[in-house]
Amino acid sequence: MARDRFLRRWVVSVMLAEAAGFAIPAMVGGILSLLAAPAGVVYPAMVLAGACEGVLLGFGQSIGLGPAIPRTPWILATAAGAAAAWSIGMLPSSLGGIDFGSPWMIVLTAVLGCVLLLSIPTLQWLVLRRQGVRSAFWIPVNAGAWAAGILWTLAPSPFIDETTPAPALFGVYLLAGLLMAATVAVLTGFAARRIASGAAQGGPVQP
Repeated sequence: MARDRFLRRWVVSVMLAEAAGFAIPAMVGGILSLLAAPAGVVYPAMVLAGACEGVLLGFGQSIGLGPAIPRTPWILATAAGAAAAWSIGMLPSSLGGIDFGSPWMIVLTAVLGCVLLLSIPTLQWLVLRRQGVRSAFWIPVNAGAWAAGILWTLAPSPFIDETTPAPALFGVYLLAGLLMAATVAVLTGFAARRIASGAAQGGPVQP
């Protein structure tokens, strides 16, 4: 029963936090698009919005994990990882005149894609390691979960264009964000429970 309660708490807290967090860059990106803002404005704004998403995600995950994981370092690590992920993810739309179909760019894109997926869980793992929690599995589990979850944010692309009304555009991406959040929360639940169990053996820590 305790394990079931943990999973329910984890899924609900992470799903709601990430859905709310993703709404920030979704709204910022939509507004900047409507304003036709230049790339020099869009790029840093989206990275900052991504960091805000990371703060909410980290907060939701810290609630799910419970008191055995230090909240503030976890949130800061998650925010930094999210900012790094967005800084990579925004590169294709920010850089012009690049042939992304060239062999070297395909390789570079694949490498950067891996770095993007690994950014959040790797920094979180550093926090866990400082707590003495054996948690290397957290990195591949999260990378796989995010790889699956991000697909939801790509799904609307074939069905929207510059003629799509702004309310519909925002609504579609908010729904995609909710589905992404639910996917990540569910796929990481068992790994999170294992981490919480291992961390709890050392007793609660201070935020």
